[in-house]
Amino acid sequence: MKKLIYLFLFFSATAVLAQNKQKPVASAVLPKISINIGGFKGGDITSDILSRIIDSSLVARDEKGNKYTIARFRSIYKFKSSYEDPDTGERKTTDDIRVNDFSDTSVMPKLWRQSIKDNIVKGDQMILDNVIVRLKNGTKILVPAIAFKVIQ
Repeated sequence: MKKLIYLFLFFSATAVLAQNKQKPVASAVLPKISINIGGFKGGDITSDILSRIIDSSLVARDEKGNKYTIARFRSIYKFKSSYEDPDTGERKTTDDIRVNDFSDTSVMPKLWRQSIKDNIVKGDQMILDNVIVRLKNGTKILVPAIAFKVIQ
């Protein structure tokens, strides 16, 4: 019986030591990727410029200038809208938002772009986030969002 216990302890210790000797997985160095639309990387923008760049494709590049495929992204458009208060009958303003996710494209659909163009006013915001790009090896990674605020 003692021999059986010793054998069990020996094999258990061997298995534990073998697991501890595994080489650590090398972490891959991911490129630092940023996005732009129409050459703009976010910030304050005029309604005229936003109207022009909204038709452009979203572009993802790393610090070396290498271009990456956009797998998907989300467009968030924040704006003010008005409504009539049912109790008082007066017009009131509220914050409103339109959100849409786009897959396997780097350009928003024409209807979405036209809706933004037709309604841009000072104070609106457009955020492009949840941007997933495909690396050369097929891996997909999330890249930082960009945001625009219409200043005139």
